[in-house]
Amino acid sequence: MDSEKAGSMIQKAGEVIKPVVPDGTVEELLEGVYGLKVLTVKSINGYDDCNYAITVDGNYDNKYIKQLWPHGYILKIINTLDSKRPKMHEAQFLLMDHLRKGGIPTQKPVPDKNGELMSCQKIYKNEDQNGDCNQHIVKLLTYLPGDILLNYPFTTNLLYENGQFVAKVTNAFQGFQNGFFKTFDCRWSLGNMPLLKDYVFVLKPEDRQLVNKVIEAFENEINPANFPKGYIHGDMNESNILVAPEEGQGDLPTECKRYKFTGVIDFQHTAYSCFVYNLAVNVTYVMIFTDRINQLDVPGHILAGYLSLRQLTDEEFGSLKVLLAVRMCQSLVFGAHTYHLDPTNASALHTSKRGWSLLYKFWSEPKDKLESRWKSIIKSYQL
Repeated sequence: MDSEKAGSMIQKAGEVIKPVVPDGTVEELLEGVYGLKVLTVKSINGYDDCNYAITVDGNYDNKYIKQLWPHGYILKIINTLDSKRPKMHEAQFLLMDHLRKGGIPTQKPVPDKNGELMSCQKIYKNEDQNGDCNQHIVKLLTYLPGDILLNYPFTTNLLYENGQFVAKVTNAFQGFQNGFFKTFDCRWSLGNMPLLKDYVFVLKPEDRQLVNKVIEAFENEINPANFPKGYIHGDMNESNILVAPEEGQGDLPTECKRYKFTGVIDFQHTAYSCFVYNLAVNVTYVMIFTDRINQLDVPGHILAGYLSLRQLTDEEFGSLKVLLAVRMCQSLVFGAHTYHLDPTNASALHTSKRGWSLLYKFWSEPKDKLESRWKSIIKSYQL
């Protein structure tokens, strides 16, 4: 199969794709490929890719780098599946440029010593650089200032502003066109919920029963053909949105503080899909990690911000209970399966500690009761 045309090539159950990166590899790649001497390296959690925050020495050997980026860099070693799709990464570079022109901060790719924005490198699985190795796409991106959304207290102010940011990013996609993203699909798309049937064997019987109920609800109640569509980020979770507090707030109580959104990262799930999926993914992860307000109220605050800049159809709004449960199930099931295959991948269990209890509580709530409380919260912002 021609991987350049395989936009719908999807990771299979049992397939381990995350790179194995021995100590010293990052430093060798930065110096050999980019002509940069590493000062510090910090591994950053990544689900399928290996990501590293890098600072570098002021002296470098790369004629294509005109000036060092003051905030440092992110080195990405891409998983084996997405390393077979160079057009994906070319499309991501084009999209990031499009979003920056639309006022959304994104990372910029850094050229290597050959002037290329990515390259395919052999990554050996041991430090001796012999034996097994895989070919992985490697790319270096600028580091955006700010911290991930997860590391801030989820106040109602932040939830509202987060909803506005999701709407702004969605609106900024307008006018973007790309052949790769037009046909790209991945198992994480909410529309691929039925794929979970191949993964639920890793769950306890009671958890499997609940997930099967959500799959059945998706198949019976959700018709993606009726949703407005366009290009979407696809994974605006709590770790892919960057935030910083507004300046000059001094000793204001946490609940009153305002924030600025300093960027969005990780376009691995970008596709032509349903706009409501973008919103549902964001709301789901913020719900999971909220500990300051009632988790069931979180959608109302995010929707209030979102709806101040962008509208939902009645069918989109009416789909939210099922779609939020779908994303919870995907995160929990794929996480359990990934950990089953690779117990060293702690990132795979990121949502499980809080996610299962939320899924049980959320799914037991009647749909009309949830929608009523969300509408009440939305209305409170409009008074």
